[in-house]
Amino acid sequence: MKTCNRHATIRRGSQWRRRGFYVVICITISVCCAEARCCDRRGDGYSEVRTVRFPMKSLLPTVRRALLAGASILLGHVPLAAQVTPDNWAPGTGWSLVWADEFNGGVVNPDHWTYDLGAGGWGNNELQSYAAANATVQDGELRITARQNADGSYSSARLKTQGRLAWTYGKFAARLRLPQGQGIWPAFWMLGTNITTVGWPKCGEIDIMEMIGGGENRDDSAYGTIHWDAGGHASVGSSRIELVDPEIFHDNYHVFEVEWTPTSIAWKIDGVETARVSIDRTVWPEMEEFHQPFFVILNLAVGGNWPGSPDASTVFPQTLAVDWVRVYASATTGNAPAITTQPAAQTVTAGQSVTFSVAVSGNPTPTIQWQKDGADLAGATGTSFQISRVAAGDAGTYRAVVTNALGSVTSNGASLSVAAAPVTPPPASGGGSGGGGGAPSLYFAVALLVLAWGRFRRH
Repeated sequence: MKTCNRHATIRRGSQWRRRGFYVVICITISVCCAEARCCDRRGDGYSEVRTVRFPMKSLLPTVRRALLAGASILLGHVPLAAQVTPDNWAPGTGWSLVWADEFNGGVVNPDHWTYDLGAGGWGNNELQSYAAANATVQDGELRITARQNADGSYSSARLKTQGRLAWTYGKFAARLRLPQGQGIWPAFWMLGTNITTVGWPKCGEIDIMEMIGGGENRDDSAYGTIHWDAGGHASVGSSRIELVDPEIFHDNYHVFEVEWTPTSIAWKIDGVETARVSIDRTVWPEMEEFHQPFFVILNLAVGGNWPGSPDASTVFPQTLAVDWVRVYASATTGNAPAITTQPAAQTVTAGQSVTFSVAVSGNPTPTIQWQKDGADLAGATGTSFQISRVAAGDAGTYRAVVTNALGSVTSNGASLSVAAAPVTPPPASGGGSGGGGGAPSLYFAVALLVLAWGRFRRH
């Protein structure tokens, strides 16, 4: 999350009573952007419910539309001390499972996940270097472990479904046990698949869960935010959700989720809704980022602008434990594509034919694009792909990319191995018992007849 540090000049607060507690709207205006914070007043203090950030050039039309729409982004009561029942979590009615990783295979599934690798701060002055070795699957869960190395540096892992799986709309949920401690920053979030072409924040970002560790009011608190462009960088931050003292998120598993529809994004923890924002195109035309495919990310950062650096109180290693990740489609918005039968690896002899097939589902009906070694195959857009006469150059890995308006999913890779065709030796020539020289003898007899006929004609 990238932030502006130049808020300074003008603050105006308004408050009114709502449902037995106070709601306060504070607007901060600075050179580059503005913030509007919605807070609950409880006792002598305030607890932030929602933060909205806008670039200055889009502030006035955005606020006007917010007021006309009932300020759906700014207002809304959020329970700050909800009782939780993560073990009894269910997706609710109207949702059907389209994809899941239960992490029961013993290794990270390469058909589901790829890695971000290396250091460089990741736009937030983070301290860790990401490495695949810091992500392991043990006892039916994914473990992303942050370590302090012997030289004082830090390592961790960041996994993503980019290039493998992506979806537009749905319920995205994960059962997580969070780490704790100053400078520890776990996250479960999403980015638009077009980030490689349009960059951030134009690609859009949905932060399902972020936590910044570090004692009271940090290890027991989680955040959710969305980011988009809107002519610069705008963001909507959901509330800081706080568990009942003295519990912290490290103590137990909790289910973090978003429900993303064409008109809204809602955050939930253990089935309790904590925030909801409008992304309705008729009200927020500049939020087009949230009507396209997104991929999922899980990572554990160390340090950075928001959490600050680890200190003497921080204990390493720290682990983000992921019991499962699941994606559901809503019956009211259709179903994201799914692959029900995967293509199978094959070995054939050169000159033979081969066919790869998939079975798919989805509403609207998905399109299919076959690939060889990651490159599209022209005209290969059916549920089956056939090569009529296989050559050695056809060897490789084949997969199908299945897409509809609600997302995209890629099949497992199916390898094609091509064996050389057997060589048939020419027939034997020469003598030997059994009459091996039949053909040369016939030629000799014919030649004698021709000579004789020629002699007869001359006389």
